[in-house]
Amino acid sequence: MSITPVDVLIIGSGMYVCGRGTEGYGTVLPAIFQAKRDGLVSRVLVAATRHTSIKEVEERAARLSHMIGAPTVIEGFPQKGENANAYEDALQQLGPRACVIIVVPDHLHFSIAKAVLEAPYPVLLVKPFTTTVEEGHQLVAMAEKNHVYGAVEFHKRWDWANRQLRKIIADRKLGTPLYAVIEFSQRKCIPLEVFRNWAERTNVFQYLAVHYVDLIAHVFKATPKRAMAVAQSAYLAEQGLRTPDAIQAIVEWDLPDSDIPFSSTFFVNWIDPQSTSAMSYQSIKVVGSTGRFESDQKDRGQQLITDDKGIEDINPYFTQAYEGEGQGAVQFDGYGIESIRTFVNDVRKLCDQEINLIALQRIRPTFRQALISTAVSQAVTESLEQDGVWVPVLHVQEGHA
Repeated sequence: MSITPVDVLIIGSGMYVCGRGTEGYGTVLPAIFQAKRDGLVSRVLVAATRHTSIKEVEERAARLSHMIGAPTVIEGFPQKGENANAYEDALQQLGPRACVIIVVPDHLHFSIAKAVLEAPYPVLLVKPFTTTVEEGHQLVAMAEKNHVYGAVEFHKRWDWANRQLRKIIADRKLGTPLYAVIEFSQRKCIPLEVFRNWAERTNVFQYLAVHYVDLIAHVFKATPKRAMAVAQSAYLAEQGLRTPDAIQAIVEWDLPDSDIPFSSTFFVNWIDPQSTSAMSYQSIKVVGSTGRFESDQKDRGQQLITDDKGIEDINPYFTQAYEGEGQGAVQFDGYGIESIRTFVNDVRKLCDQEINLIALQRIRPTFRQALISTAVSQAVTESLEQDGVWVPVLHVQEGHA
């Protein structure tokens, strides 16, 4: 059966899109280029705020398309100078079979997603969904009113270790879940260099921990009740950034079929040394009444030691390049790639009426599902502003994916 491809507009041109600031190619472009090679994608459009950013994307795209063996031409916006609203021009160039992937600073999620939904086109937002529950509710209402698919790129749902955890919980192998401990941190170059221009408009919980907030809601079918948090500011303040170095938060949840509160404790920072063996340190531990689950999601058992870079702990399951089937070809794979490819294929199925929005609501991190993570993040931020008091998490929905 032949597949009719869809157009894809990527709004954003940073590290996650094309690997800017790194030696790699990011996650979004490799996923989309391979989807084009496989017949899922037709045109690829990229919108940034500066033409110089588009030129860098085009240069990386040229190398990437050669590696993958799928010649791809990027249609870039703006075509000269600077234009903060270049994405609006790009939206006007899309055909009826199209979707949009938004990879921009947190505080721009709402306004840009709103414009895409008004167009209207299916949209995938990188995490977090929105910075406030009110913004999230508006996007959910708009998507549902316009019958448009909206999802958040919570790629940890596709990680095999986390998928196994969900099955373990469903099979009640741990008995009654009691608590979880999550540690997640990244190198200090993230707030100092990669996100320097907007690091003060977010915090490390909203940026990092929100991944595992969504995962807990997804794995345990849990409903958050209240949250409290404390933070420390030292290094980044010395560098002129008014955002915490580290945050510790406790979130209390209700679980289905259990009257025992489940708690999750988050330890997150973004001031790890530049010399760490991986960009991200991340782990999750779950303790239940009859068992224990531990997953070190930084140490995947693969290490590379070279004269140039020293010791590197490699996660072969996120976004990595592998030898492809064709001579000299490269295949990108991993749960980061799968998350984005799944969205594009879901859009294709929607266009061809092979799936509907109700079905996607049950199995994907849709806007309505993502409200949970935004509500918890908002409660944590309010707790920080109130010196660590318990803050109720706003009730945002019923049911879980």
